[in-house]
Amino acid sequence: MSVTRSAVLRSAVPARLRAGVRGLATGSASIPVAAINESAPVVSLTVAARAGPRFQNGEGVAHALKNFAFKSTNQRSALRIIREAELNGGVLSASLTPEIVLLTANFLKGDEAHFAELLAEVIGDSKLCRFEFNEEVVPSLAADHAELSQNAAAFGFDALYRTAYRGRGVGSSLYANPASPIAVETVREFAKTVYNSGNIAVVGSGISHEALESLVGSAFGAVPAGSAPSAPATKYFGGDLRTALVDAHGHPQPVSHFFVGYEGAPRSKSAVLSVLESLLGGVSSIKWSHGQTPLGALSTQVAGAKAHAFNSSLSDSGIFGLHVTAPHSKAGEAVKASVAALDRIAQGSVASEEVAGAIARAKFAAAAALESSSESAHAVLGAELLDGAVVPVAEKIAALEAVNGSQLSAAAGELLKSKATTVALGNLEQLPYGDEL
Repeated sequence: MSVTRSAVLRSAVPARLRAGVRGLATGSASIPVAAINESAPVVSLTVAARAGPRFQNGEGVAHALKNFAFKSTNQRSALRIIREAELNGGVLSASLTPEIVLLTANFLKGDEAHFAELLAEVIGDSKLCRFEFNEEVVPSLAADHAELSQNAAAFGFDALYRTAYRGRGVGSSLYANPASPIAVETVREFAKTVYNSGNIAVVGSGISHEALESLVGSAFGAVPAGSAPSAPATKYFGGDLRTALVDAHGHPQPVSHFFVGYEGAPRSKSAVLSVLESLLGGVSSIKWSHGQTPLGALSTQVAGAKAHAFNSSLSDSGIFGLHVTAPHSKAGEAVKASVAALDRIAQGSVASEEVAGAIARAKFAAAAALESSSESAHAVLGAELLDGAVVPVAEKIAALEAVNGSQLSAAAGELLKSKATTVALGNLEQLPYGDEL
């Protein structure tokens, strides 16, 4: 789950997928770095900071800090930053997860020094001007919130987290609410807390690990020293949220959306649930085909219905669940059929070849995630670097290969025993409550 603003194999794992990771001394702190996909034709640099809603000092402040990225620093004006990026053929973007902010620069090889210095300035030397906040940041927050209200999938996932964790910590919305104004002083205070050399990590692609170490050492030396912010341990609660789904003009949407989630597992313990996600499926590997997974076949059981499983893991918690869409009149039937698919796995009704296929798909997803230079690949590595526990791809593959049918049945059973979190969007008369599943 992320908010983005631009200018969320086989046993033999290629050596080029094994990300090198070391600590790099800069001042009194150490900035961890990781490099992947060195042969990529362009370079991508991402600074990950523990600055998500979990650590914010007020509602919506993390969103505001994210949208403040690439505004004026003490060295360059916002206009100069944009102009230099354009002249160098670069693209600047910022994104947000419940725990981290990601600042990314994509550019041609040869411009590494320029963009590394820019990222270091944004982290350690941003002005956070009041006029830019009032004239650019605040309107962009309102625009993001308005866009959210018209994106059922994004709204549903955001609401699922808010409901599951009661709006606390990782359950805080990724989006600032215009009804709750934010002061620029609050954003400045938050930036001082989270933008320091002890709270960031750098991920690069299209660049060697040695070159990235040297680059970070020279560019980030002036970033203020500091430490990671603290936050209470995450506690899952569960619950229900139900709301009608209408378009920007107040007209009903043609389909209903239903999200059901259960307390999952943190990143370090998510192998079994990753395979369970692949086993349930819902996303076809072949165009124009619904696939043969339990959720992929839903459309043959309920006309117009679609569903897929998801496994969202954080540093100390996670949510595993299902997202179902269907015409209003078929929504209730589709939701119950989807949950029944999870129940069948809990009862042990899964063939060995299905388990083998699910493991293969999960292995491919794990390897492919680090083969690309995508934002999602950088987000995964950035989060692991900040956790202090980067897991080589070979170890991730081995953990997935060790999963068996009994573990999948047990995991599905534990999910169904826990309190569900449900988000119903659409025709509420047709959508069930959590305790009816």
